Amino acid sequence: MFGERRYHKCEAGIHAFNDASLALHRKLGFVEEGRLRDHEFFAGRRHALVVMGMTAPEFAERHPCERL
Repeated sequence: MFGERRYHKCEAGIHAFNDASLALHRKLGFVEEGRLRDHEFFAGRRHALVVMGMTAPEFAERHPCERL
């Protein structure tokens, strides 16, 4: 994504109750950028959405690559 397509930033929206997905994204180097409270309604409740992101420089720092 960053090398071949030259994107500058990757974003992901993750439900706040999904602890496993949040932990995985943090382990990959994503940073929490914000929370959209009561953003979605399903299963009879409102749920927050956590917005996580990683920039190309952050990715390159964690995963060195000659092409970046």
